[in-house]
Amino acid sequence: MTSKKTVYIKTFGCSLNQTDSENMAGILLEAGFDVITNYGTPNHIWMKMPESKKDFDVVIINTCSVKNLAESKFLKEFKMWKNAGKTIVVAGCIPQADPEILETTLKGIPVIGTRQIVHVAEIVKDAINGKVVQNISNDYNERLNLPKIRKTGIIEILPISEGCLSNCTYCKTKFARGELLSYPKEKILLQFKNALSSGCKEFWITSQDNGCYGFDIYRKEKYFLPQLLNDMLKINGDFKIRLGMANPDHIKRIKDDLIETFKHPKMYKFLHIPVQSGSNKILKLMKRMYTAKDYIDIVNDFKKNIPEITISTDIIVGFPEESNEDFEESVKLLKETKPDVLNLSRFWLRKGTAAEKMKQIEGGISKKRSEKMKKIFDKIAEQKNKQWIGKYCNSLIDEIGKNNTLIARNDSYKQIIIKNDGKNKVGDFVKIKITDSGVYDLRGEIISN
Repeated sequence: MTSKKTVYIKTFGCSLNQTDSENMAGILLEAGFDVITNYGTPNHIWMKMPESKKDFDVVIINTCSVKNLAESKFLKEFKMWKNAGKTIVVAGCIPQADPEILETTLKGIPVIGTRQIVHVAEIVKDAINGKVVQNISNDYNERLNLPKIRKTGIIEILPISEGCLSNCTYCKTKFARGELLSYPKEKILLQFKNALSSGCKEFWITSQDNGCYGFDIYRKEKYFLPQLLNDMLKINGDFKIRLGMANPDHIKRIKDDLIETFKHPKMYKFLHIPVQSGSNKILKLMKRMYTAKDYIDIVNDFKKNIPEITISTDIIVGFPEESNEDFEESVKLLKETKPDVLNLSRFWLRKGTAAEKMKQIEGGISKKRSEKMKKIFDKIAEQKNKQWIGKYCNSLIDEIGKNNTLIARNDSYKQIIIKNDGKNKVGDFVKIKITDSGVYDLRGEIISN
């Protein structure tokens, strides 16, 4: 390159996609590029969206294939920059899951596969010089301990594996991320220590399914998820760990050890365990390898041992062949287990999945079911959050909010909105009194540092 070029990275999707973008930004920065993104730190990262089509030379769109909506957003973004005449590079799950798109929508467009982010600088340089490289090969490339520019300077998104052991009939992510590939514990701990030494105070443990970590490369349970977390918790420093999604069938196998790990003061009391349906018939059609009772038992055991735990779950309504009775089973489960967080989705048919061949539910029916479930959950969440009013919480400020506010997280990973009076900043541990609550958050005031 004869002059310094600027790359804009647009990211869709999960926390794993986010950390992939953080790594691509770090690799590009080390290779001599400037980087624009909608997140950043002061080191060559502009904390703004591009203001005009002239602000950058190349756009990388990091895609997500989990839902139709995510694909639609990608196509809208792609067409916008293509019509603007920009050099585009496409990364992430969409081209990996649908390789035929390389010969249609993405014909003549450089592509970076999910296991090829280490080559981002070379592919971008080639794109600038008019050479098109489409690399979606599945050969393994090291993805830990790479250069990184974090979205939030104190938050380290730490992947511990990729792929999964499941074969859910509705899921397209498996096409992109493949079978379970757990990373060696030593390399995970090295990245943890490096991030801690660089100022990180909140660690998000992420993958497609954290619950099955180590099942592929280790044969003894002492090397599975609880022990990995325990080894992190032994490291000196002021930090908190948030465990990401783990499926019920794998949690069953490690439940007792995981409960003990969660009692550690540096673990956020937050468990994301997706149930997807309260109907065993639907779970079987989804190829979810557990029953509704398995999920209920796990939630009850965690609540019994850790009363302050925040339970997050996912439910899909309108799955093929879901009857009114099946839907009511999900409603019953929701009312019985009372999760604090619900990721509610209407079923959307994903091309190439087994669910595509099943009898579909009318869109109007799934919409009504979704609206009904949301109303029920909102009441549950509102009542549960009200129970925090008047309590004092040790919390970590981890985000800048809107309208001159800061966002903190208490030990249960509850979101607390506080006024930004200029005396505290992201990364500070503070004591907060909860003064009010809503459906999705708490409000509070800082009592002491």
